[in-house]
Amino acid sequence: MQRAPCSQNGSMPRIHTLIAAVALLLGSSLLEACSAPAAGGGSSTERPVVTVFAAASLTDVFREASRSFRESGHRVNVVFNFAGSQHLAGQLREGAYADVFASADETQMQAAIDAGRVETTNVTTFACNRLMVAYGRRPGEDGGVSAEVMSLLKLAEPGLKIVVGAEAAPIGRYTRQFLSKAARDYRFGPEFRAGFEANIVSEEQSVRSILSKLQLGEADAGVVYASDLAGETELQSMEIPFDLNVSASYPIALIRDSAHREQAGAFISFLFSEEGAAALEAQGFSTECRAEELADVSPVASVESSDHAND
Repeated sequence: MQRAPCSQNGSMPRIHTLIAAVALLLGSSLLEACSAPAAGGGSSTERPVVTVFAAASLTDVFREASRSFRESGHRVNVVFNFAGSQHLAGQLREGAYADVFASADETQMQAAIDAGRVETTNVTTFACNRLMVAYGRRPGEDGGVSAEVMSLLKLAEPGLKIVVGAEAAPIGRYTRQFLSKAARDYRFGPEFRAGFEANIVSEEQSVRSILSKLQLGEADAGVVYASDLAGETELQSMEIPFDLNVSASYPIALIRDSAHREQAGAFISFLFSEEGAAALEAQGFSTECRAEELADVSPVASVESSDHAND
């Protein structure tokens, strides 16, 4: 019977033995690398993941806050689910897992409370916002908007295309509050509201969708938050007078069944720190309206930051 090639001159068994030895050595090295403690103690696999459901208008500031949170010495991975607050509240009602909920209004936070996902005592207002009018990109020499258009009264004249938030979305609810104030003001009156609403061509589910349509030139104007225009260079904007404006409150809370209450509480506490306040204000939010004391959250432990947190 012909012998198997692998046994000729005994060379192949020796090669197999060598390969096995190298594999064993590499395997031991890899195992040591995976189990070696990260700087500050503990392995990388021990870093908890904190899931934050946050209003779409918080996208930029929360991404920045999460970086500062890690750099300040918290060994936590933070992942975000950004969407319209009404959608996030709906997901929580359906049982979606989260550790923190940050809403753009109290109505959707109340929806999370009513669904049994949030304790009332855990809710704290951490920031507020105001409304502004943003103008869409239009064809022209400078791509801007003529001075004649940049007037609140002009927004009620025929021919303009306006995009606003849907009524269920916080930005849509705040916009309708602004229009109600204008309708009662002698300078504007019911005719202004009627003309403004007649010019609405689209109602969006989040403020980010409003901005997108304006940036694409699909609308002439839209109502957004001041924070959405922080650092914005492509769109022109106009302030809404203080007496017609609306203060948008942003409540935040731990989710009742959070598996990482300490780490989630640490992120909330960070937002109330001087560094957290600076991050919020740099993005156009105000912290003057927030609660003086942090809501009841579990004691938090400061641990080392993760270099791999998901923004």
